[in-house]
Amino acid sequence: MDQPTPNSPSRTPQSAPFEMPPNLTPPEPMGGNAPNYQRSAPASRPVAPPVQPVAPAPTPTAENLEVPQKSVGPYLLMGFLVLILAAGIILFSAWKGWISFWGLDKLLGGTGTSPTPTAYVSTSPQATTSPEITANVNDQTRKKDLANIKNALKQYYAEKSQYPQSATIVKTSDSASVLAQALVPTYLEELPDDPNTPQYYYGYKSDGQTFEFTCALEDKSDVAGVPVGSLNIYKITESSVE
Repeated sequence: MDQPTPNSPSRTPQSAPFEMPPNLTPPEPMGGNAPNYQRSAPASRPVAPPVQPVAPAPTPTAENLEVPQKSVGPYLLMGFLVLILAAGIILFSAWKGWISFWGLDKLLGGTGTSPTPTAYVSTSPQATTSPEITANVNDQTRKKDLANIKNALKQYYAEKSQYPQSATIVKTSDSASVLAQALVPTYLEELPDDPNTPQYYYGYKSDGQTFEFTCALEDKSDVAGVPVGSLNIYKITESSVE
């Protein structure tokens, strides 16, 4: 058996030098001359936050169930506007004379057409002296209309020094007559007409310095008129006194 010579290399395989893993710290040797190795702290792992228990949702009941509240403001405003509209319609209707609402038509001076007055005729022996016939509403209207036209003619004469001339009788219902052209609309908004037109009418004629208005009265017993045939004629002139 061969003996190894001192100069011959050893046949025993040599192992690679031991290398310590980087994440390990070598143990401290006994004695005080060993180098002071710092032990690295192990890497800290993230700690998950504790899980908080979730409380179950409360079961809806009549006590904890909230019902949305609706705003009543728009409804109050709509009701107020409806009341104003209704009041406006009532006031306008009363003013026009379409309805009679607690006397509002009279208070507002309604412009509605009043019913035609009825002339009462009595068959008693005292009919000729009855105040109801003497104060016949239509006849009073005729006298008032002629007095208003006379005042307008007086104003016209004061400015023109003459009256509108017409040798023949013209009717106030004729809007193209010389009388209407002279007085409307400067002195009168319109010429009045007889309440019973066309059966009766207001007639006018003038020579420029005098004038004469005539109409037929329904009350034939009215002493203000003059009987002419079957009619009782009421006359007014520039010098007559009403």
